[in-house]
Amino acid sequence: MLIISLIVLGLSSLLNLYFSIQILRRMIEADIKVSFFELRWQVHKHLKNYCAITKAESGRIGWAFYGYWVTLALVLGAVVTILARLGADTVIPR
Repeated sequence: MLIISLIVLGLSSLLNLYFSIQILRRMIEADIKVSFFELRWQVHKHLKNYCAITKAESGRIGWAFYGYWVTLALVLGAVVTILARLGADTVIPR
């Protein structure tokens, strides 16, 4: 179970990075200044703009928005699972 959680954590982290870069690339194309120094903060800062721009262009919110949130949920779920599994393996003396 721990190995599967680690694999899910690694893959979802990489996919989340990919979706983050796609969102920020779209912001750059729309001539919005983006700093890659704090990548995570920049994505959260521009999510609302990304939704508005993609909805104005195609009538729907862009696919990277949903991919970003799904993979972020997977990352957090994997971290919680790993921490719970590691906590279950420790023995607390009485």
